[in-house]
Amino acid sequence: MTKNQKPRRAAPLAKKGNRPSPMTAAELLLEVGVEELPYQFIAPALAALKESAEQLFKDQRLAFQAVRTMGTPRRLALVVEGLATQQASMVKEAMGPSKAVAFDQAGQPTRAATGFAAGQGVSVQDLQVRQIPKGEYLFAVKHEEGRPTNVVLKEFLPQLISKLSFPKAMKWNSTGVRFARPVRWLVAAAAKTKSRVSRRKGLWFETPSPI
Repeated sequence: MTKNQKPRRAAPLAKKGNRPSPMTAAELLLEVGVEELPYQFIAPALAALKESAEQLFKDQRLAFQAVRTMGTPRRLALVVEGLATQQASMVKEAMGPSKAVAFDQAGQPTRAATGFAAGQGVSVQDLQVRQIPKGEYLFAVKHEEGRPTNVVLKEFLPQLISKLSFPKAMKWNSTGVRFARPVRWLVAAAAKTKSRVSRRKGLWFETPSPI
């Protein structure tokens, strides 16, 4: 890139109507099996679980159709309908130093340009020069591919459970986990997937093989 190089233009984003249809959708079930919960704990826990799940899917760019919860004194369940099997891809942009600061009189990148590029994880050659109201500035544009939903869920589903709070919580084994009553099983299953069962830290976990 030289000082006199014309600004590169980012490729236009596809219009909503032209986007490819989402990948196959699935139905997700998350169930927390516990010893007898006090009746007054159930409704607030289900409301918090639903709110946290909806926010999680939005933050992680996972499209879904509906989220609902169900509960009894022995079970708290979350059902997600029409959950996309992959995150939506996204474009991240960051503005850097001005072109006048980023390049010397010979058109060579200065430490300001190389430092900005390194901080954004791109090469100097990939930086774009754009004209904005206050002058010409460098921009780093990165395209982030969406990850498979099962990878995202494996990372974030435990947070949905750990965020649940109760008027009173207890510990019941050496793991140090706190919950309203001892947790006896956890189920995370997506529709049309085979499940496997494993025992970890004294709790039963049933998960579909991709998760």
